[in-house]
Amino acid sequence: MPRLLAVDENLNKRIAAELKRRGRNARSIAELKLRGKKDPELLEALLALDPDCVLITGDDAMPATHAEDLARLRPTIAIVLPWDPNSSLEEPEWEHEIVQKWAHLVEAQPSGTVYRYSPSGRRKWTKRRRPPRLV
Repeated sequence: MPRLLAVDENLNKRIAAELKRRGRNARSIAELKLRGKKDPELLEALLALDPDCVLITGDDAMPATHAEDLARLRPTIAIVLPWDPNSSLEEPEWEHEIVQKWAHLVEAQPSGTVYRYSPSGRRKWTKRRRPPRLV
């Protein structure tokens, strides 16, 4: 079975459905019956469910906020770059566009890594010192 892509509650719930429609093994956090869990508990539950899963989230602060948990658990996380209000896209379209465009890379992301995905590609997550500049 293809790698599980778990779509976090902070992203549009339609993203998981669209990924499934396109043949990806995607589930929303609600579908996985993990709604309402705090990040450390969510990561532990996801890894217990499928150690190779990828959490797709819009929480760009998660790696900094939960650095100890990430170091201990080594989850695979795909972060959607926060919405740019200067973009021609509305926030739900922004999230959808990024996830759909890079789903193949998210699915192949190396285990235990954290990447930030943007309209122009992906990079290893680093703490931001200033708001993102879009190309």
